[in-house]
Amino acid sequence: MLATEPIAKPAVLAIDVGYGYTKAISSLGKKIIFPSVIAPARELALEAFQGVNLRDTNVGHLVKIIRGTEGGPEEAYFVGDLALREGENVQHTLDRNKHEHPMHDVVLLTAAALCWDWPRRPALWSSGSVRPKLVVGLPAGDWSKGHEKLARHMAGLAGWVSVDGSEPVWISFNYPLVYPQGAAALLTAPDLPEDGVTALVDVGRKTTDCVAVKIENGVSTGLKKTMCGSVNLGASALEKAVAESFKNKTGTLLPHAQALEAMRTGYVWYRGERIELTGEIEKAKKQTASAIADEVFKLWGSRGEFVRRVYLAGGGAEALPLLRELFPAAQILPDAQWANARGFLKAGGA
Repeated sequence: MLATEPIAKPAVLAIDVGYGYTKAISSLGKKIIFPSVIAPARELALEAFQGVNLRDTNVGHLVKIIRGTEGGPEEAYFVGDLALREGENVQHTLDRNKHEHPMHDVVLLTAAALCWDWPRRPALWSSGSVRPKLVVGLPAGDWSKGHEKLARHMAGLAGWVSVDGSEPVWISFNYPLVYPQGAAALLTAPDLPEDGVTALVDVGRKTTDCVAVKIENGVSTGLKKTMCGSVNLGASALEKAVAESFKNKTGTLLPHAQALEAMRTGYVWYRGERIELTGEIEKAKKQTASAIADEVFKLWGSRGEFVRRVYLAGGGAEALPLLRELFPAAQILPDAQWANARGFLKAGGA
């Protein structure tokens, strides 16, 4: 009997650059998550962090980038939690075209560096190093008009990247795949029903993406395009409500980093006083969940009454548990915040 060679596992790198968090996972089994924020690196904070293990993902990352060929100008950034804790001029975005914001490429290159074994020289691609297929996403409502532009942008992105003092590696992408958000998450749904319309509602920080498929005899017959799209409302509405409550109590605007802390702990320390926000946060969660559900049902129209099952995905689905009660036969996908990233990985063939 002839021996058969094992089938090589596809090399895939999936990166979901969200408005709140960047998630990346690869066919190597590596994964990383961090807040989608950056700040210019500064020496004062570097001195404060001497002796701290920057490879601890809870601390954040110091990232240095030289775009294009070696010898160009070096850019240095604090990324993720390090930017929130120590950065000045912290940058994050709620722009619709977030890939055009300076933050996007920095967090994407950081995630790529942490989730793949890149070569130390571009020439090493021809001597054993494997370049992964990059899979990224766009909101379902933006995909048809924006996926080719984003793919071109990703194909032109290249440079030397050092994370947390590591030796710089060369990162570049060939033929990236841009997949619709929500549709990617649906690829990870367990126990799809045998028939009927199945929908997925992906609650992100700024937008909520919706996709729906018609299933017959356990097989999808295609998208229900009239039920696919994006609504311009997400979990950031919760953050805004919390910030407004803080302003009502103190007369002061609540910075982004402190708003995230308040949603995690239920309070904020301000001028030595503990400002309790638990009640306001719970009220805001209910209001935000109801507003998101209302917008989705407006998108669906009467078709929303005839859905067999609704899967909930995204970090917003975990933050807003009331959504399970507002959608018919709803269930939250396992590891909902990672659903799109895992779906991207599957779409890439891994």
